[in-house]
Amino acid sequence: MTRHINILICILTLGFLACNNQTSKTSERRSNFDCNSLTDKKFIFEIAQSIVDKHDNEQIWNISEIDTTDFFTTEDFFTNSKTKNRIVLVGGSAGGSSGSARNLLILFSCSDTFKVLWAGQVGGFTQNDIADLNEDGVKEITINSGSVWMGECNDIYEIFNFKDGTQKILYTAHSNSVIDCGRDNLSRIYKQGDTLESTFDCSLLKIKDNKFEVKQIHKVKVHNGGHSDEEIFKNLVVILDTTNIKLK
Repeated sequence: MTRHINILICILTLGFLACNNQTSKTSERRSNFDCNSLTDKKFIFEIAQSIVDKHDNEQIWNISEIDTTDFFTTEDFFTNSKTKNRIVLVGGSAGGSSGSARNLLILFSCSDTFKVLWAGQVGGFTQNDIADLNEDGVKEITINSGSVWMGECNDIYEIFNFKDGTQKILYTAHSNSVIDCGRDNLSRIYKQGDTLESTFDCSLLKIKDNKFEVKQIHKVKVHNGGHSDEEIFKNLVVILDTTNIKLK
């Protein structure tokens, strides 16, 4: 009887040690987890498609499915100056009105297990469009996107970051035009004095202390008479304004 009890104690002890060992290994795996684990293409596409399929994100307006041929990811200081996070940009299929803003951008937090902090539909960008523009240790993303819809051209230039885990817009400029964008017979829709084009030509300028500002050239074209499109274009009043805007 004593012998059986001893055997049982040994079995329980070995089981306890094995369990502790497994727990230790699991804890070790978790402690070794970082955002590099989110570079697996198949895994990322599954996450991206699940976000799109939920239809509960107001930042995603018409992406219908994920394009598994287009994929960009990088790790950097996106939420604060001490902890790195990973962003993933995945191409997608979207309605024509979205133009080039047919990509899904996902921001991940990866302390113990990954977590999606933000996801939204955006235009395309590359590694060259990521930089700390106001010297606060947090990286900004610069995106250009454009579309032509129902005879109107629209372009958006935007600079934002994810400081403290939420999207913060540092600068945005929306250009729109009905000139040479597929809309004809302008005299039927517009009258003298109407703005037919308002565009922003934006570029980043490096100033002192590694900070940047946006050089913004705003061009406005105003209807100044004419019965045909050719006459309207010839008579346009053009107004130019150049401004340098600091990024805070």
